[in-house]
Parts: sequence; structure tokens; C-alpha cells
Amino acid sequence: MGKKVGIVSYGIMEYGDHGAIRKWADEATFIVARQALDKVGLNRDDLDVVVISTMDAFDGITISNGLLVPAAGAYAKESVRIENSGIHCVMSGMASILSDSADIVIVASADTVKTDFGYVTNSNQDQFFRGPLGFNAYQSYGLLSMDYMRRSGATENDFALAASRNYQNGKTNPFGHVKKAYSTEDIMASPMVSWPLRELEIGRPSYGASAIILASEEKAKQLTDEPIWLTGIGAATNNYSGNWSELSELRAMKKACTKAYSMAGIKNPKDELDFIEVLNVFSPFELMAYEALGICKEGKGVNMLRDGKTLIDGDIPVNPSGGAMCTNAYNSGGIYRTIQSIKCLNNDNGGTKVKNARRCLLHDSDIGIGAVGGDSHAVLIMEKGR
Repeated sequence: MGKKVGIVSYGIMEYGDHGAIRKWADEATFIVARQALDKVGLNRDDLDVVVISTMDAFDGITISNGLLVPAAGAYAKESVRIENSGIHCVMSGMASILSDSADIVIVASADTVKTDFGYVTNSNQDQFFRGPLGFNAYQSYGLLSMDYMRRSGATENDFALAASRNYQNGKTNPFGHVKKAYSTEDIMASPMVSWPLRELEIGRPSYGASAIILASEEKAKQLTDEPIWLTGIGAATNNYSGNWSELSELRAMKKACTKAYSMAGIKNPKDELDFIEVLNVFSPFELMAYEALGICKEGKGVNMLRDGKTLIDGDIPVNPSGGAMCTNAYNSGGIYRTIQSIKCLNNDNGGTKVKNARRCLLHDSDIGIGAVGGDSHAVLIMEKGR
């Protein structure tokens, strides 16, 4: 990639249960946007584009970005609203900068409204079969997990182990939601939701807000001595009518990371990445992601888990922030995990650390509202000091 885009600042609110936030979405968005601008001496007039990640279904109103874009600084500015995920928003911001139509872009979002997750995710099912049955995201997660068990030999205990390791990583994250290091035994004892998944193997809703500021290379070097460079990005979407085996192979995610690796010049991701942050809204997804990202062979994700290769001190740490097991914000989660990755690259995350990290991969998706096909995946490569 000839031109360079960097992240120069961020604003973040500690995530928690719904009752702990006590802010409307626009109020929370304003707070984190103001934090991000103040850190690098910018004001609203310096912004060229505002990008908002939000979904009406999780905001309780239609055209919810109408509230959030002014709060992020979009008065008389170009604004974009994207419902896929935070990383898709980063991609839009990068496109504005790389096309020379912007120098400074803010990407922001908030989660403050409590919704009925089962009801909301039932509404995105087809109206003839799954919808009338009451099918929702939990059932789709269970079916994908069953298919992965069939083709990999993974067990219920493996899924509990994957979740436990995320909880262990997230227990010291000062901005994370769940800070309890649940053991495998705790997780196996939690209520069954949709076999083979238990309650503690599905990320519960988290509430908070996050914002990041992107800048062109020239502006980035003026604003900070240590920008985090965005060196590769890719996105792709699964077939809506695909079968469960096709969906559990995460073909869209494979395509997205292939694009990102090519742009960043990565040939061997296992050796060239220092850590990975994956949107693991249900714990088996993380094992599927190991394979889709090319850090192990197909069907061998469970072996990576069992061998401890994705631990903090392993070959390639995964989810040092605690992942979506610990902080699962439907609108702002991708921006939140971007910030967590920046803090990890800067050795400034205040909790779990990855030694000498210089390059990482961040994954995001709209799979949080159900894995029924048509889900879109995005992959971002970030590097420090290059």
C-alpha cells in the first residue's frame, strides 16, 4: 500500500452492565469523541469525515445515527453510517483518506440501550421457516458449534476451555466488562442455552462507548510521535443460503484475511503476527477462526487450543483483551477491540500484555446478530513503528 493511514488517538469508556452506564447513546458518543480529539489537540472543525457504527435494532429507534453523528462532531461534515461492524467503519474511513477526500476521520459508536436479544435476532431470520419457529442467534451459534465438533473432534470441554482462557485474559482489563476468571468447571456448570453451548460460552451484552481518529500519513506524523499504521484490510460476505458446514468453515473470513495479508505483505501469519483479536461471540468461533485465519490447518484449531499455542506466552496469543467473552458490545465492539489492540501494541493495556508486540490482526463481523448466512467479516492488520 503506497499511501499510509494511521490511528492517532482514541477515546474509551469503561464497559459494564446496562445499569452502570447511565448515559444516552449520543451522550456517551460525545464523551469518547471529545476524549479522542482532546488527546491530540483537535476540535470538531478539524474533522473531515465522521463514521458511525450502529444498528437500529440495538438502539431502539430508526435512523439512530441521526443522534450519534452530531455527537461525534459531524455538524456540517460528511458522515457515514455502517451497520456491519466497527472494522467496516474503519475501512470506510481509510477509503476517504486514501482517495484524498479527507485527512482526518473519526470513527465512533456507543451501546447504551438494553434490548431483547432473542427477539431482535429472530427478526433477521427468513419469514417462512426459521422465523416462525422462533429461531434466533443462539440456535445458529449452537448449530455452527455442532458442525465444528463433527469435523474437528472438539468436545464440550474444549469449548469451555476456550472461554475460560478469554476470561483469564480479561480479568485485569481496566476497560473490560467481565473481570471474573471463570474456570472450565464454572463454565461447564453454567446453564445450557443451545447445545452444545452454555451460558458462559456466549458473550453477554456489554454497554459503553469508543472512538478512534484516523489520519493521513502527513497529519498522523504531525499529531503524534507513535501512530499505529493500518497496513492491510479486507472484507467479504458469506452466502445467505449456505449450508451449516459451509458457514462453519468461515469462507468469507478466509477471503477477507487473504486480502488483508496480501495488502500487508504477510506470507506466514502464524510467524509474522504477534497477536490476534477475534470477535468470538460464542467460544467455538475462536477455534474456527484459527483455521480461517491460516494460523493452523483445517480441523486443527482444537489442537492449537489444547497445546496452549494461543496463550499469552504461546506461539501466537489470541484475545489478550479477553475478547467478546468479556466485552461484547454490539455497536461499538469492533472499535473497542481496536483500542485494546493499540494499547497492547503500546504496552499500555493496564492488564494482560504481549511482549514486544509490533504487528497484530483484528477481526470483526456482524455475526453477533446471528450466523445464518449473509454474515460479513472484516480483517484489519495494524503495525507499530513501521
